[in-house]
Amino acid sequence: MLRRVRTTAAMLSAILTLTSPAWSWGPAGHHIVAIIAQQRLSPQVREKVSKLLMDGKYSMADISTCADALRGNPWPGEEMCPTLAGPVPPTNGLWHYIDIPVPTESKTLDAFCPEGNCVTAKINSFSEVLRTSADDAQRRQALLFLVHFLGDIHQPLHAAERACDRGGNSEHVNFFLAGEKRPNLTLHSVWDSQEVELSMKNSKITDERDYAASLISSIPAEQAKKWARAPAEQMAWESYELAAKHAYPGIPYQDFCNSQKPPPLVTDLTPLYEEKGAGIVREQLMKAGVRLAAILEADLGAH
Repeated sequence: MLRRVRTTAAMLSAILTLTSPAWSWGPAGHHIVAIIAQQRLSPQVREKVSKLLMDGKYSMADISTCADALRGNPWPGEEMCPTLAGPVPPTNGLWHYIDIPVPTESKTLDAFCPEGNCVTAKINSFSEVLRTSADDAQRRQALLFLVHFLGDIHQPLHAAERACDRGGNSEHVNFFLAGEKRPNLTLHSVWDSQEVELSMKNSKITDERDYAASLISSIPAEQAKKWARAPAEQMAWESYELAAKHAYPGIPYQDFCNSQKPPPLVTDLTPLYEEKGAGIVREQLMKAGVRLAAILEADLGAH
């Protein structure tokens, strides 16, 4: 996923001229999170979600990648996204992540969320809209972004960066799946998509809905209760820790903060790295689904 141009208004035009795709988790990951969450909703809240999504014309999985499509280059079938979302500011690309430096001694996220343009702040603000607004268009937009951002915040490299590497987008690696070499991928894209694919392969499942069903049946009830209580800030710190402990180790350190970029290094990921990553992704998808459902229950349950 191409992202992370943290900027001031003077650099806004640079954001607006980016033309590369900007996906996160990959469509499969976002679909899986949405399917898990929708299955965990109470019938009453599921009906309210259905009403917001044009009386059931669309599902949560259908809208789960809309927040990426609103930054341009939508996947086929996502042309409905601007209509569902309504107007959004051109800075919406900043909402998908929070850049917590690896390492950091900070105990708060304030310094990493300028002007509230980060994923934690937007989860909180859209949750408030969904809970309190009487305007269905506003609530529909809030639902659309919440479905997506609960996926984003559980991708470890959406909550971390190292030496200005844009959440791993400047790091290049070779990924190996079933003996097939997938060369020169960004580290970020590996955690977006390749690890999801490996996790599905390890489960011997190729269909997203079947894989989501297998995850739903694997979620321990008591663990789900603990996961559901986490605020957005805790979700971000959890992802940051996973990035620091698992995503970056084994990747040679390069300083991307200078104007003169280092020559690209392409690192072979080890089988151990890839398998650990697949296990992490599996749990993060489950957490994201559980927590999305919990937020929707809290925000729509009493509305």
